[in-house]
Amino acid sequence: MFGDVSAGLIRAGILSLVVMAFSLPVSESALAQSKELSDRGKAADKNKNGVIDRGEAGGPLKANFDDMDCDKSGTLDGGEIRGFFTGEECPKQAAAPKRAEAAARGGKKPGVGPRARAVRVDAVIVEPLSQTSPVIGRLVASRTGDVAARINGAVVSMPTSIGDRVKKGDVLATIALERLTAKRDKYAAALSTRRAMVQSAKAEYSKKNQELRRMANLKKSSAFSRARYEDLQRDVEARSAALVERRSQLKEAQAELDQAAIDLYNGEIRAPYDGVVSEKHTEVGAYVSLGARVVTLISDTNIEVEAEVPSRNIAGLTPGFPVRFTLDDGTQHRAKVRSVIPRENARTRTRPVRFVPEFGKKKKPFAVNQSVTVLVPIGKVRQVSTVHKDAIIYSGKNRSVRIIRRGKAFTRKVEIGPAVGNRFVVTKGLKAGDQVVTHGNETLGAPGTPVRILSSKSPSANIERRKTN
Repeated sequence: MFGDVSAGLIRAGILSLVVMAFSLPVSESALAQSKELSDRGKAADKNKNGVIDRGEAGGPLKANFDDMDCDKSGTLDGGEIRGFFTGEECPKQAAAPKRAEAAARGGKKPGVGPRARAVRVDAVIVEPLSQTSPVIGRLVASRTGDVAARINGAVVSMPTSIGDRVKKGDVLATIALERLTAKRDKYAAALSTRRAMVQSAKAEYSKKNQELRRMANLKKSSAFSRARYEDLQRDVEARSAALVERRSQLKEAQAELDQAAIDLYNGEIRAPYDGVVSEKHTEVGAYVSLGARVVTLISDTNIEVEAEVPSRNIAGLTPGFPVRFTLDDGTQHRAKVRSVIPRENARTRTRPVRFVPEFGKKKKPFAVNQSVTVLVPIGKVRQVSTVHKDAIIYSGKNRSVRIIRRGKAFTRKVEIGPAVGNRFVVTKGLKAGDQVVTHGNETLGAPGTPVRILSSKSPSANIERRKTN
């Protein structure tokens, strides 16, 4: 890779001389807009038509002719030559008239350009930076504890063992269900009886109420009996009260059936969340009481970082503040402050702080109480631009990157500062949002090589792409 880089830098130096040779000795703003060839460019313009035809191009101009020909006219003007070697945008110009001129001169159509190189890129991002102090912390499970029995009974099966990974709803143990099943069936039968009693009471009430209405219609008739009417009123009230009682009994029977169904469901002790069984507190054949511990479950997929931070450094740790931490295997990761626990250790003058780690999609097995080192800010926070370490090309004391412009890769010298995790602070040469090559540098040739950007796994690259789309 370093040989390619050195060769690329040599080629870049030669190409810079070509730019100087074919450029005009004018200001930068004039160069950006001028299409006129320099004196040496005019010397290469054999037919004196003000541009370099394909047959007139030689050296680097000939090798990169198609890439330099922005308007695909088959000729090169001074602006196109300067734009290619400096990595700037193609000069704005009317392509159609120039093509017509080229056609009039019998210019040839441009050929197929070089094959695009597959690369991965990452964006230059802005992030906070401050002086940090290492604080020893640990990984903690946000959800862990004992799973208890919800009913009394003998354990008849335990399909799980210590170390088994379970999902929410998986059965951890089963309590004898025969008695619970019989109890549920009993209440189901009682419920059917209560429903029949309600229907009977409703029919009796309807019958007496109908007789009362008929007697009321006879009030102006000689057949009306006041005594009979009042007896019917008392009967209707009694039937109404009996119907209310039967309906209450029906609700009671329904509640008893529901309770029996719940007990039957709770006869199977299920995992309340995804996790790993770390302990077993009972075994098949044992009798467990309501609330007795069955297993201990740890959710190792929902991990947080907890660290005891000195109280003097707490002020800067606001919710959402980003920090970095290192696992005991040396890998570095990012995290954000979730909460500062308002409990201070009077002996050490520290407070527990919870961080939400960002491990990405690929996660290796973690362990509760696994040691970590959190880098806590102790100085003033400042915003800096950073670039991924893989983007840096080393050549002696010089540092450079391959920056993407118009689908092509160009060499850009940079000055870097301190490391920030797997990134470097950029002090000169790049700005936030610049796309630089992180993988595939070794396949790139001279400046202006076309590239094909592969989907990046870097969050910063993806974020910047979404912003520009």
